[in-house]
Amino acid sequence: MQINKPTFFITALLFFTVISTSKAQNKISWLRYEDDFTSLKKDSIKKGLDKIKYMPLGQNNYISLGGEFRDKWQYYDNLNFGDVPPSYSKTDVFQYLRRIMLHANIEFGNHFRFFMQLNHTSRDGNSNPLTPEIDENQLSLHQAFAELKRTNWNFRLGQQELFYGNHRLITFREGPNTRQAFNGLLIKRKFNNGTLDFFAVSKVISKQYVFDDESMHDGLLGIYGTQFYRQRKLGLDYYVVNFQSRDRRYNYQTGYENRQTYGIRLFSNLKTVNVELEGAYQSGTFNDLTIEAYNVLADANLSVFSSKRGLIGFTAHVASGDKNNTDHKLNSYNLLYAKPAYGLVAQIGATNILSFSPYIKINPLSKLNVLAQVFFLSRNSSQDGTYAPGMIQNRPKPNALFATEKRTLGQLYLLETIYRQNKNYSLAFDASYFKAGSYPKATGKGENILYVSLKSTFKF
Repeated sequence: MQINKPTFFITALLFFTVISTSKAQNKISWLRYEDDFTSLKKDSIKKGLDKIKYMPLGQNNYISLGGEFRDKWQYYDNLNFGDVPPSYSKTDVFQYLRRIMLHANIEFGNHFRFFMQLNHTSRDGNSNPLTPEIDENQLSLHQAFAELKRTNWNFRLGQQELFYGNHRLITFREGPNTRQAFNGLLIKRKFNNGTLDFFAVSKVISKQYVFDDESMHDGLLGIYGTQFYRQRKLGLDYYVVNFQSRDRRYNYQTGYENRQTYGIRLFSNLKTVNVELEGAYQSGTFNDLTIEAYNVLADANLSVFSSKRGLIGFTAHVASGDKNNTDHKLNSYNLLYAKPAYGLVAQIGATNILSFSPYIKINPLSKLNVLAQVFFLSRNSSQDGTYAPGMIQNRPKPNALFATEKRTLGQLYLLETIYRQNKNYSLAFDASYFKAGSYPKATGKGENILYVSLKSTFKF
């Protein structure tokens, strides 16, 4: 199935055409089913894009339409430190990625709604094999769920995007071309100063062709709660999650995994100094191995340059790796469905990792956000390899599992910028340079990586 290619110029033209006649919209969220256009519900004189929000379908029934067009250009020099499979034709890659998502939100009265979202993603310009899970999905029913809404309860059944906390447990995965969804049941209980979610879901496996996605391979069952204190200046997340799968491998060993994750996250929203502390412990079994793994993160930042909304901060992160392949224990921390911790420059997830990172955030212009960050990265254990954010082991090769004691992954220099013209249109430029350390050099070519991307996004 071939779908016409939108370009940056078409997106920009569409933006400038409609923005002049469109009134300010209330809220466009990362999770599009959380968009808030309720101020338009009783508006009888709508202009521009507002006309497709809250269109009546009889008495007290409405339909709202929306979507997203995203164009992204990426360049890699020395993809994966220069170490690629034999099926790859090159390590210096330029590629064009596109994403089109269209959705409809149908409300029946005040208590019931149905949400549906179609997705199209594709990749061009790169002759290397596709990774369908993240690169291309020609057409899919990305989300489709029914929701019953009561005063303090929400019941949602079907295919849906989810995220919790700071995206370190479950996320919708915004960075890669194809976003991530889950299939199952979500129950949300609302309190005056917090929420408590119960979920029983399975991750949707995104496939390349038309309406061929799969689910019900892995199982995810858990609760996630958030409680706020001191007028929402302090917050506490707490969670317990059970994960069951036969698809993940540790040191290239397959088997049945039944893993529990127990975690807390403390965070603040103060004027000058803020902190975030998160810790998780994992137990369970993998084949005949007992799971004992952990993940700890600390982040502290200080507000500077008040007129530019600046922040200077520092993050320290440690996640366990397997310590001994003969002790009948598995110490590799399972990321579950977290976001890529170190961007898209290299396939390194926060498993078996030591990370120290200073950063600065600033708004030099009112609509421009800039993040500059340096990561100093190392393996935590020399008896375990490194894993991609999707928990696929990528280093070392199976025949060289314990061939080196080297641990230093290297230094990652990262620059992220985003210019938000308004709530509909944004333009982002990112650049990263990964200086390879002793471990990539000992387990492969170990070339330095350069990554550059330009992204144009229009949402309505």
